[in-house]
Amino acid sequence: MSFIVPFQYKDIYAHKEYTVFAVNEDQPEKRSGYVQGYWRCTHCGEGNQFRLYDDAPNHIAKCPKCRKEFIAVEEIEEDFDDE
Repeated sequence: MSFIVPFQYKDIYAHKEYTVFAVNEDQPEKRSGYVQGYWRCTHCGEGNQFRLYDDAPNHIAKCPKCRKEFIAVEEIEEDFDDE
């Protein structure tokens, strides 16, 4: 069973602050080695910023809206300059 911890993330480049949900980590500001990004819940469609701490390509996340777990799949960026 996954748990989420909301915290305020300060983007130093965009000069703004927004809520990020740390998955299975109760002290996200003190831990390194994570993937952070935007994923949509596969159950309700709600999109949020998540910080994930495992190194698997498919991460288990938990939606703050519907409270259900879903798989957050990392999308691989492709280089389209070769076309």
